[in-house]
Amino acid sequence: MKPSFATTLALLTTGITALPATLTPRQTIFPKISISVINDLTGASAVATVVADGTVFPILTLFGGSRIDIDGIVTASSAQLIAFVDNVFCSFNKDDLIIPINGKNFVFADLDGNKEVAAPINLNAFTFQCQV
Repeated sequence: MKPSFATTLALLTTGITALPATLTPRQTIFPKISISVINDLTGASAVATVVADGTVFPILTLFGGSRIDIDGIVTASSAQLIAFVDNVFCSFNKDDLIIPINGKNFVFADLDGNKEVAAPINLNAFTFQCQV
């Protein structure tokens, strides 16, 4: 028995209507990055983990209330990536100042700008950002 045109049309129509009405785009999964910020004079440090999606995080949001927060002032002299992926770019930012820290070749940052002396600085006006 040959299928009739009406039967074929009915089967095709049923198959088409069974498809989802809308297709959702593939969700991008961003890596998580962990950064340790250190006050090299006191030995105090704190760790924060962020998603490398380009979000800008105020330093007080990440480290306020931690061991490097002294009376509401976050002070540190260096930072180190402790969990990262190679193609990530992270930075501490304040106005036009950008202190980069990224990937396997550049996992350490001297925040005070003087490699000869560990001089903790006030980081309250800084932000931290990572992106792939």
